[in-house]
Amino acid sequence: MARQEAMMSVVYSFTVLALLALLTGFIADGSVAPKPEKLFLRKDQEVKQQQQQQQQQQLNTSALNTALAFDLYRDLATRTTAEPDVQQQQQHNILFSPWGLASALGLLSQVSGSESRSQALKTLGLAANSTEQSVEATISSLTDLQRSLTLQEGRSGGGIGATAGVELERANAGNRTEGDDGAVGGTGSEDGVCAGGQLRVWSSLHVDGKPSIDYDSFLSRHPGASAFNVSFETLKKDLQASDKLILNNYVYFKGRQPFNQRHTVPRSFQLNATTSVEVAMMFRDDSSEVMMLYDTNCSATVVRLAHSKRLASLLLLPKAELQPLEDCLSDSRMSFWLRNLKPGRAEIRFPKFQLRKSYSLEKLLRNSGVSSVFSDSADFSGLSSKKKLQLIKAPHVVTLEVEESKSVDGARPDIMLDFSVPQRITFDRPFMLIMYEVLTGLVLIMGRVIDPTDV
Repeated sequence: MARQEAMMSVVYSFTVLALLALLTGFIADGSVAPKPEKLFLRKDQEVKQQQQQQQQQQLNTSALNTALAFDLYRDLATRTTAEPDVQQQQQHNILFSPWGLASALGLLSQVSGSESRSQALKTLGLAANSTEQSVEATISSLTDLQRSLTLQEGRSGGGIGATAGVELERANAGNRTEGDDGAVGGTGSEDGVCAGGQLRVWSSLHVDGKPSIDYDSFLSRHPGASAFNVSFETLKKDLQASDKLILNNYVYFKGRQPFNQRHTVPRSFQLNATTSVEVAMMFRDDSSEVMMLYDTNCSATVVRLAHSKRLASLLLLPKAELQPLEDCLSDSRMSFWLRNLKPGRAEIRFPKFQLRKSYSLEKLLRNSGVSSVFSDSADFSGLSSKKKLQLIKAPHVVTLEVEESKSVDGARPDIMLDFSVPQRITFDRPFMLIMYEVLTGLVLIMGRVIDPTDV
């Protein structure tokens, strides 16, 4: 009897201890049971991963980046047609928007037929034998991505074929500073910096002679205002007066970098071995971490700066000449950079500038397989099967503005004392930049800055 009572006592004690362990959050292997908020956080991360996987499945990001970003950049950098002096051409700035081009191609695929449509879809990463369901999923995914980047509450957000307004206002501790336009709630970046930006994309197809906004009018419009664009039904009615079409493709980005205005001073920017210009150079100290790496294969320093939770830029500074870095560019190399970025501290100097470049879509896309839509044999049967239509003009205009965030110095975060000389990264010579969407890795704007004073 005594032995049974002793056994019962041991079992009872073990049960009590087990219950106490569960109540205090410990399990048998010594780990801590997840707290409710961590469970919700984990669930939120799972949802984001699922959304990212879904977008990547619907958008062939690698194909888009290759055809509309890296191959196109290489073509622009080495193009000799209509450029008598190759060396002179290589000294020019390059700025274009793969995202804007994808928007234009998505629009063209909706109004084109047969070969013209197939070429547009192929450049968007769709195989020739793709089902109509796959086509619709890709176009829908492009539209959804535009809408998901729109942070304005209550804004319907235009898709492809309508205004694609994407406003991401600067994130400065969630506060609005007097003088900001179209302010939206702030979002902190994971890099631990306060930055922000405003991205706007517009793709509009209209009949020659009918009203449509030009690029300057596009820039002057308030970001939150409803932009003008004709519907397909209105476009079909307008075709009674003309058989000529115009496609406007406009992109604007104003990036506010984590630099303070009062530290901006004039400095020299070396264009080449013999020529330099004076630019307003912004400065950021090493009081907060930044994601960066040095790529020995490309002989370039890579710095990542976040504009928001969904937008970021890779700033690429070659060790010497720009050519080795340009030869190194590819979608796989960009993926390598994103995977291997590490947090570190560095003083960064970066020029304040505004660039604007204009291209013809026909010239931009002629080597990417999209040609028939610009020819006399173009098929726009999606708009009219009775009338032969011709695309006579298709400008692609991109403006990039880079300036300081308008925050003022506040209490600096506590950091460990470090008496070593901080790493200094100075963009005082030609460099490259790649702005991308964080979840999908889709390149939004790409270019090189040879002369930041060449507006």
